[in-house]
Amino acid sequence: MIFSLSNKKNILLTVLLIIAFLVSFYSFAFTSSFRPGFPAPSFTLKNINGETFNLEDYQEKQKLLILYFCNNENEDSVFGIKDLAEYFEGRIINEKYQVIMINTTKDQKEEDVIGIKEFWNSKKIFFPILLDSQNELSNLYNIEVLPTAIFLEKNLVVKRVYAGLISKQQGLMFQYISYFLDAKEKGTPQKDTKKDDGCNDGVCPPPPGY
Repeated sequence: MIFSLSNKKNILLTVLLIIAFLVSFYSFAFTSSFRPGFPAPSFTLKNINGETFNLEDYQEKQKLLILYFCNNENEDSVFGIKDLAEYFEGRIINEKYQVIMINTTKDQKEEDVIGIKEFWNSKKIFFPILLDSQNELSNLYNIEVLPTAIFLEKNLVVKRVYAGLISKQQGLMFQYISYFLDAKEKGTPQKDTKKDDGCNDGVCPPPPGY
């Protein structure tokens, strides 16, 4: 009888260990897959005008797709997207990119949506805005800090992830955008802009690791 109880305890412990291992394994597998070189998780969301956005519709549509997770009540989000918009306006001539803003404000009511639209219009930010009111997409993409910018290649494979976008990250991000989009292609006119961090007002190769 004692032997039988001991066996049952051992079996139960083994089962619990296997379950814990499987949970950890699949969690690690997903986390590991969301990194440069892996396909971005697909999703569907409503935009600020009530229209449906499907990530897969953007496959092969542009050279670079940026998913920008933000909140208009988050100052870093506001400064970050303004800087990003100004950067594209001042440097990138050809339409080889798209920026999709994903507003993470929870439990948005109709008046909240109107307020979000008016806020970004007042800032002259006209990128498409998706509403992640239940944070389903934020959870899917493991967004822990705002703003977070995720770069996807034309095949929707994750290219870069910039979380938090502190000033140093912004400089590296802008440098990488110029390099990736070939902003100074031969024969492509450029707008007059100030020099960028000693890189001769243009494109520097991305630093190691970027």
